[in-house]
Amino acid sequence: MINWRADLPKWQQIVRVIKRRIESGEYPPGRLITERAIIEEFEVAKVTSRKAMAGLRDLGLVYTRPNLGSFVGPEPADED
Repeated sequence: MINWRADLPKWQQIVRVIKRRIESGEYPPGRLITERAIIEEFEVAKVTSRKAMAGLRDLGLVYTRPNLGSFVGPEPADED
């Protein structure tokens, strides 16, 4: 469980935690990250989880593939 800071929104704090995990290698490239996992681990609402996921995408740390999920980047090149 995280000790929430009052000066930052929860979604931003979640982004920081996951960013550290990605940078440390705990979450390797290609690892699936789900909104459900964020909700369960951090005990937050769906909207908070979605904001965190959007923040991770905005930072280029994860990419989302429709009908597959969100994964730790970098996004692989499409093979045609």
